[in-house]
Amino acid sequence: MADAEVERRMRGDTCTISTRRRTYRRIESKAGSSRSPEESYLQFIKIETKNPPTSIPCSSSLTRRFFDRPLDSKCFNVGVGALDQLFIRDGTLDKLIWNDNWSVDETVSFFRYLADKKLPSRWSPLGSFFVSSNYNLVIIWGSRYYTDFGRLMRFNHYQVEEFDISPGEKYLVTYNRPDPTDPNGLWLKIFDVSTGTGIVGLNNADVADSPQWPVIRWAGGKDDTYFATLSKSNTVSVYETKTFNLLGKAPLKLDDVIDISWSPTEAVLAILCGEKPLKVLLLQIPDEVKLAEKEITAIVGDCKMHWQSNGEYLAVNTYGGFEFFRIKEKGIPTDFLKVDKKILAFAWEPSGHRFAVIYGDEPTLTVSFYSMKTPGKVTELTTLSNKQADSLFWSPKGNLVVLAGLKEGKLEFFDVDRLAQISSVANVKANQVVWNPSGEYVATVSTIPQEEFDSDWCSDPNDPLDRFTIWSSGGDCLFVHQCQNRIMQLDWRPYGGIIDDDMLKTQ
Repeated sequence: MADAEVERRMRGDTCTISTRRRTYRRIESKAGSSRSPEESYLQFIKIETKNPPTSIPCSSSLTRRFFDRPLDSKCFNVGVGALDQLFIRDGTLDKLIWNDNWSVDETVSFFRYLADKKLPSRWSPLGSFFVSSNYNLVIIWGSRYYTDFGRLMRFNHYQVEEFDISPGEKYLVTYNRPDPTDPNGLWLKIFDVSTGTGIVGLNNADVADSPQWPVIRWAGGKDDTYFATLSKSNTVSVYETKTFNLLGKAPLKLDDVIDISWSPTEAVLAILCGEKPLKVLLLQIPDEVKLAEKEITAIVGDCKMHWQSNGEYLAVNTYGGFEFFRIKEKGIPTDFLKVDKKILAFAWEPSGHRFAVIYGDEPTLTVSFYSMKTPGKVTELTTLSNKQADSLFWSPKGNLVVLAGLKEGKLEFFDVDRLAQISSVANVKANQVVWNPSGEYVATVSTIPQEEFDSDWCSDPNDPLDRFTIWSSGGDCLFVHQCQNRIMQLDWRPYGGIIDDDMLKTQ
């Protein structure tokens, strides 16, 4: 059995590629280059899976329940849609619930499963199925025939601690912390979701440089063709999923890598690296073409990369503001926005050109909205002073935003199109604000970490911390749902587009 990591050192020479836009530099490695002990990469080994599961998720909607009558929720499309589904972890129970219109508390739980409080459960990225885990298993749940709801697939991984689904839902990654005392054991596995079979894994031998979770950083888009890893020794390695081999047979030749972040929509990798000065590098994968490079002044711990959901813009926190990359424009020009106060929050408008920033000193903060619509200019739309908002949450539709002062229990619903407040709510007991995919409803909830939950704890039926609230997009309280225990997780089912669009054509 091959070792999980192989020592390497990359020796490279460079060549240039002339294009109509500009001259780029491509980073290449020599075949057969020697590798030093301090620089290593993960080497995947093939898994031999015996008796793979026979159940295969079908292409129809797996967890959305259908009825004889037409679906009448306004979710996704006015007049034709599907019922909103919400996942909550109520104490030790995973529940999937739905409601016709969320205007009265007629919430129906159509799925309950005893959960392991130490392990997560979640929707798949496109919402095709629901995924849970326990001591030795990761389980995919759904409805294959529209009338039942049950277990579709099981994936075995001894003492599994975490799992991840690739953006296009083709692969499942399972993980437990490496155990050097068991050199033949696998600490990471990658499965084919469509067949349930294991493909590759990483064993426990030589794991001193193994990256922390999440180990696999998937490239953007839904084709699940590439992923990257960032090791403890700051080595970036890019792999392709056809063979799960390393691209170029060696890691990227980069020094002092701090972080990496993929575009949400394509195989463009943003890399934050260097010491003094820091720099941002954009690479096109698989050819490793350098699309852009920019030196920035920043404090390492405060420097973060923020992709806009369509991959049109990239914002990077710098010392005293933000550096913006216009990814889709010729030459990828950059703009700088000066913000000379402490930055508390930043968020892009989903699929839009606007963004919002919260900055200043608590308790009175400032919220500013900007636009990237004009080439070569970051335009200020409005600035709101003396706010008690420490976080912000855009509607999936992009026109509305909730400015939340979670410490003070205040919510402000703001219309960015009209640049006007819609409503303000006080005395909200919550630490999470979650929009549903249609942008019609907002859920607020006060969750606790899983490790803090005591299964012997008795809930007060009137405790405001044991409930979640559904609000309209305008800030009207629709109803409050009381749970039996403290809530540890809450999330709406995503809408990925492919599966439900096929269903909607038949309605």
